[in-house]
Amino acid sequence: MKKLLLLFCLCSPFCFAQADFTRVYYPIINEAELAIVDTSYYEALQFYNEAFANVQRPFAKDYYNAAICATMVGKMPQVFEYLEKIVEKGYKVTNFRKDAFFKNVADTCKKWPDFEKQVLLIEPAINKQLRDSLQKIKQQQFIYHVAPITADLRNYYKPYLKNFKWVPVDSLIHLPDMPKNLVAQQDSLRLINAKIATANTYNRIQTTLSIIDLNGYPDENMIGLNSPLPEGSPYAFNVTASYLFQNTLLDEIFQEKANRIDILSVVKQAIRDGKADPHILKSLIDYSTDEPYTMGKVLVLQLRLENNIDCPNENWQQKKEQFFWKKERPGTMTEMEINEKRLAIGLEKLEDAYKKAFFKARNTPFLILGGTYLAELAYIPSCELIDKTISGTVMLK
Repeated sequence: MKKLLLLFCLCSPFCFAQADFTRVYYPIINEAELAIVDTSYYEALQFYNEAFANVQRPFAKDYYNAAICATMVGKMPQVFEYLEKIVEKGYKVTNFRKDAFFKNVADTCKKWPDFEKQVLLIEPAINKQLRDSLQKIKQQQFIYHVAPITADLRNYYKPYLKNFKWVPVDSLIHLPDMPKNLVAQQDSLRLINAKIATANTYNRIQTTLSIIDLNGYPDENMIGLNSPLPEGSPYAFNVTASYLFQNTLLDEIFQEKANRIDILSVVKQAIRDGKADPHILKSLIDYSTDEPYTMGKVLVLQLRLENNIDCPNENWQQKKEQFFWKKERPGTMTEMEINEKRLAIGLEKLEDAYKKAFFKARNTPFLILGGTYLAELAYIPSCELIDKTISGTVMLK
């Protein structure tokens, strides 16, 4: 009987505990990304393979980075293996020909046409009905339900609407010299509309949580990756590879942050289960140097002098060609306390986040979510302010 039970466990996934990604995946991915920052692509590839071996379903963005590393070191069989895994998540293989990095690979690799033919036969196991339901919830964010304005306000607006045709009929726009009783009506309607918006947000979040209870957390393996915007769309140019190799549907729905609903506990569990990347927390929590999950931001400065100013004795020619960076200052917590909380949820240490931020400040094909940067071109009005401006910064090499 024991032998039969052992055989069942060896053949069944239900006998294996769910891997905790915060221990067996994210820390190794962090090492792979740091190796990329150091341009050690062989080493990065080893880390990626180690992380992939630890879990059943790695993230598409990590497959993408690993595929670039494999390309850099000339291991094309691995490149095709990783890209095939991305296609299994619903990404169309033909879109690689539009990718900033892989379009050149597709044009020059003789084996690429055979790879395309092979993966075109893949049918991703995507729950399209569930994905469509979530997309409808997301679209409801942009539908504004408002209370109709009073007859007094409508009559007061009529003469103005002839001259200002862009003003919506139910607008609560304030007009000069408006009677106090109408201003009071406007204020009351704004309060009503705010309550309607709050209630609608609450209902959308609750509906989403009910979907999660019924189906599990809808990750990129369940509902696929983000879709490219249609060609000709006014926002199509702004769609990055970072967007295409993730699924941000739940992220975008949860950004509404309905009151009285605990979203973070659900998301944190999804992070541990490998259903959501830990960096999703940055978009769900307001940035603060007292909030460990949102830190990792740097300011990248490049200096310019204002017109008709010359500083021959300030090493100006050298300084204007350099980039300088400043990192944020922690608030009430020490860096050790911040790192402890970050590591517990799968985020990198602050030091590593800063390294990634500096790396991302330059053009790179890699998709690295850790660390954020703000680039600033600082115009200096006098030579005396040059050193003050870069005081406390570090020169980027």
